[in-house]
Amino acid sequence: MALTFLLLSVAGLLAFWQRQNPSAQEPNPSPTLRIGILDSTKVSREVQSLAELRRTYEEQRRAYLELISLRQNFLMLTGLEWADLRRLLSRPQRSRNEEDRIRELRRLSLDREVELQRLQQTPPEKLSPQERTRLEQLTQVWKEARNDIERLKGLMEEELRRLEEQLNRLVDEKIQQAIQKVATEHQLDLVLDRSVVYFVRGQAVDITNAAISALTEALQSQSPAEKEAKP
Repeated sequence: MALTFLLLSVAGLLAFWQRQNPSAQEPNPSPTLRIGILDSTKVSREVQSLAELRRTYEEQRRAYLELISLRQNFLMLTGLEWADLRRLLSRPQRSRNEEDRIRELRRLSLDREVELQRLQQTPPEKLSPQERTRLEQLTQVWKEARNDIERLKGLMEEELRRLEEQLNRLVDEKIQQAIQKVATEHQLDLVLDRSVVYFVRGQAVDITNAAISALTEALQSQSPAEKEAKP
């Protein structure tokens, strides 16, 4: 997850500082900027709410992938049979008859797949009228199943893209608020990410722990509308 921070190059920082302090090039320069340093990796790792948001996203993604894989394993079921299978598998506890029905659907799908392959490999002139009709029926079942899989993939991509946008928007907003709050409290002029800081001339304050506390508080106190944005 991308965290939006103000990243400045050393050259850019010095240029900005010089514009704000015209006498910076003189022998006795004025006081330097107060700079805050933030370890964004540590923030992402230690703020529990961020981990929970990411975990929710991954659980949703895994659920879609499992459903797509299931449909691929039961490829030769009709739409009604597929709906029946999903209904049975969604139950936390199943009777013996229901377990038998699941096994029956599995055998039915496999048998149809074998039959379809046999008919497809048979020269058309050697197929009987009944076999041609059966080939058309099984081909239609296969096409509908493939369309169903593509539809599930499309839904997964759309849903995960929406969840990712919501997650990033929420987190970025809260991170910016937390950094601004901490920077104001410490009277900082700039906040830089530790990953891009190689050298700072002057006073630098590590605000990572303060930002973690502020961000945790902000995420825990989000409004009901913002909570609904969570995946």
